[in-house]
Amino acid sequence: MDKSNNSTKVLLGRKIRQLRKEKKWTQEYLSEMLEINPKSVLRIESGQTFPTIQNLEKLAEIFGIEVSDLFVNHNLEDVDVLKKYIYESIETFNEKEIRSLYNYIYSMKMLA
Repeated sequence: MDKSNNSTKVLLGRKIRQLRKEKKWTQEYLSEMLEINPKSVLRIESGQTFPTIQNLEKLAEIFGIEVSDLFVNHNLEDVDVLKKYIYESIETFNEKEIRSLYNYIYSMKMLA
C-alpha cells in the first residue's frame, strides 16, 4: 500500500480520536451517532481504514467542522510525524514556496 495513503489514514484517525476525546465521547457513542459498528470507529481511529465519504460528512457535521478540517492536524502529540510531513512536503515545493517557507522560519526565529 502507498505510504502516503497510510500516513493520511493514521493522521485522519488521530484527528478523529482527538475531536472525540475533546467531547469526552466514547468510541461506542460516536459509533451510535455515525450508525456504524464500534469496531469500525476503532479501525478508523487507529488508521487501519478510511471512513466512507458519507461518514466523513457525518463526522464533520457531528463535530461542527468542515470535512477539510478533519485533515488538518495542528495538535498532534507525535512531533516526528509532523517533521516527516514537513520534510516530505518541502521536496515538492517550488522555488517561490521554499523562499516563503524560509522567510517564515527566519521571522519565527527572530521573534523567539
